[in-house]
Amino acid sequence: MANTKLKQLGRYRIEAELGRGAMGVVYRAHDPVLDRTVALKTIALGEDEEEREEFHSRFFQEAKAAARLNHPSLITIYDFGEENSLAYMAMELLKGTELSERMAKGPIPLHEAVSIAEQVAEGLAFAHDSGVIHRDIKPGNITLLPRGRVKIMDFGIARLKTSELKTQLGTRLGTPKYMSPEQSTGRKLDHRSDIFSLGIVLYEMLTGAKLFHGDTLTHVLHNVATFEPPLPSRIKPEVTHLLDLVVKRALEKKPADRYASAWEMVDDLRHCLQELTPPALASNSNIEMTMKLDAPASAATDKTQILKPQLDATVSVRRVSADADTSNRMTLSRRFDSSEALFRLQSPLPRDRNRLARTPHMPGLLRRLLHDREFAWLSLSLVLSALLAAAIALS
Repeated sequence: MANTKLKQLGRYRIEAELGRGAMGVVYRAHDPVLDRTVALKTIALGEDEEEREEFHSRFFQEAKAAARLNHPSLITIYDFGEENSLAYMAMELLKGTELSERMAKGPIPLHEAVSIAEQVAEGLAFAHDSGVIHRDIKPGNITLLPRGRVKIMDFGIARLKTSELKTQLGTRLGTPKYMSPEQSTGRKLDHRSDIFSLGIVLYEMLTGAKLFHGDTLTHVLHNVATFEPPLPSRIKPEVTHLLDLVVKRALEKKPADRYASAWEMVDDLRHCLQELTPPALASNSNIEMTMKLDAPASAATDKTQILKPQLDATVSVRRVSADADTSNRMTLSRRFDSSEALFRLQSPLPRDRNRLARTPHMPGLLRRLLHDREFAWLSLSLVLSALLAAAIALS
């Protein structure tokens, strides 16, 4: 429904059209009551009275649930209502770029891609804890903001689109390429459907390749349900083994085989961020990244230490227990850039243990003489003094 001459909707004064999609138009509008500029998303109500009543009930239910969400990775909804056959949501106006636009410009560095996915996963985890499922995670619903921040858009809107699939057979599609198998077949879904969709987005960010292809709805949904994609590292060798495992688990066809919670995915993605060396730091030869593995005695009672892996001005602080395995700490060093070497250092292979077992152990005094120069000189002086005293006594 076109509303090119719309000047007012509720208390909002329309200033400009920002974009339009299948369900309606998004405007920049001014709220005179709170004196702020908002994004006003409008959704045209259908002509059928029964469908209209169902839509009305569902819209207000979803809008109320989405408006209660307050998280840095979720867009803030200020208000919602209905007027002149238009339902609308007033939300914060973002100055950023859709992830879909960013992906179209070229490859996304690994660290940036994982950071985006980690923030989206955290936002989803928060929403899921509040009983809200997004149902339409895709690059077009993820906005990239300055300083590396991310916002998830359109919470609750996907549930208003259920009747659309009835009319889309035989047409080219967008959103179904990011559906979970259970969503694409109309089965009951839960929060793990969002995890599958995020897995698709992460796969495409890492590889630069579209995951599920198809010219029609039938082809796309068939691929979603049956196609087993290759690991991302098969397409981009620089993708780490841990990232391969994260993507594989998120994209399991059976919900029970995926992450049980988006928080679990957040945790694994944070480990991936620690594993990846920030390019800005790696390129600076003057920065010493090595950390001592043996903490000083004064710090022995500390239960936590703070690591700050960083790509840009955004700082992500993670608390790590002091007895965490040394691999997490050692990967911060440029001197230990081989995961295989780290593994063998911590868990020697049989041949390594045999070599270590055959290494002769020097007596303590000899080892100290060889490695402590001051002690060696002192010992030599004492020996010479004793010999001199003996010579004098004999003479």
